[in-house]
Amino acid sequence: MIGHLLWERGGGAVSAPMAAAVLALFVAIGLGIDGVRAAQGLASADAIAEEAARAAGQALDIRQLRRGQVVIDPSAAVAASRDYLARAGADGSAEIVGPQRIKVEARLNRPTVLLGIVGREEIVSTGTAEALLVQDPAVGGTP
Repeated sequence: MIGHLLWERGGGAVSAPMAAAVLALFVAIGLGIDGVRAAQGLASADAIAEEAARAAGQALDIRQLRRGQVVIDPSAAVAASRDYLARAGADGSAEIVGPQRIKVEARLNRPTVLLGIVGREEIVSTGTAEALLVQDPAVGGTP
C-alpha cells in the first residue's frame, strides 16, 4: 500500500530577540576582526614613520659635514622620507623641525572586513616618528 505523505507548510518565523542577538554577534565579530586590523595598522604606521625618519636622517648637508657639523639637507631629507613612504604604500608628510631633527607622519588606509556592513568602509592608521642626528664623539665631534 502506498502511504500518503503529509507536507507541512510551516511559517518559518524568527523571533525578534534571536534576530537582534545574531546582529549583535555579527557586530561583535566585526569589531573584533577590524579592531585587530586597526591595532596592526597603528603598529605598521609607527614602524613606517620610524623607517622614513631614518631614511631622511641619512640625507646630510655635505658642505656642513665637511666642516665637521652634522646637519640635515632639508630638500633631500623630505624627498628621502616621501620616497620611503611611497615604497611602503603609505601617505604622509615630513617636516624639518631643526638642523638635526626631522619629524615624519605616516598614514595607512585599509579596508574594513566586516564593519562595511554598518557604514565603516576603511580604517585610517597614523604613526609619527622623529629622527635626531647625533654626532659620534669618538670621531672627533661633539654629541
